Amino acid sequence: MLLLLTACTPTSAARNDPAPAERSVTLAWQQEATVDGLSVQFVGYRDSRCPADVTCVWAGEAHAFVWVSGPGMEPHVVSLPWNGGGAQRPQDANRIGARTLWLEALEPRPRTDGKVSPGDYRVVLKVGGVGAK
Repeated sequence: MLLLLTACTPTSAARNDPAPAERSVTLAWQQEATVDGLSVQFVGYRDSRCPADVTCVWAGEAHAFVWVSGPGMEPHVVSLPWNGGGAQRPQDANRIGARTLWLEALEPRPRTDGKVSPGDYRVVLKVGGVGAK
């Protein structure tokens, strides 16, 4: 009888344990960090946003490219969109194994007086458990 009761004990998912908290990480160009076992590296960007010193009718768009790897997964690059500032939408999160990853910020904004060099860029990434967003 004890074996039957043990076999029916709910798993943590069945008990509705809360998803892991969201964590932010800021990375410079080519910098790598590990967050809860997920390794992330800022490896590229595409930036066609409206310059910070101009008023535009459209905010433009940007993508940060991040190399991700971790236990039990094939390392790969994900494209994280920036969609006009403000809070990013849930559909902008990428599911990476048991986590979600999304772009909170890509800085600096372009300027009309000069090009931003790759080494000046920083990304702020959010990492959370699936359902944390």
